[in-house]
Amino acid sequence: MNQDEQSKLQQEVSRSDKARQILENQVFKESFEKLKDLYTTSLFNTGVNENETREKLWLAVHIVQKVEQNIQEVLDTGKLAKKQLEDYRSQIKNNKF
Repeated sequence: MNQDEQSKLQQEVSRSDKARQILENQVFKESFEKLKDLYTTSLFNTGVNENETREKLWLAVHIVQKVEQNIQEVLDTGKLAKKQLEDYRSQIKNNKF
């Protein structure tokens, strides 16, 4: 593994730490839950002729989910990068002895 690859993996680990902080942040959790509840409740309470409103609310629910999913993917990618770095460092350490 060259220096650039190590640097890229370290950046992924750093991003993962930031993603974890976001996902564990109570204000973030509460905000996203509130938005999902609001949009879902509003979606189910639309009238028969409110197709455009329903479509917009459906989109809003899915956007909130996609944002959370994206942050989770950053977290997961960083976990894998951390494991790769640990394995590489362990391999180097074992080869030195």
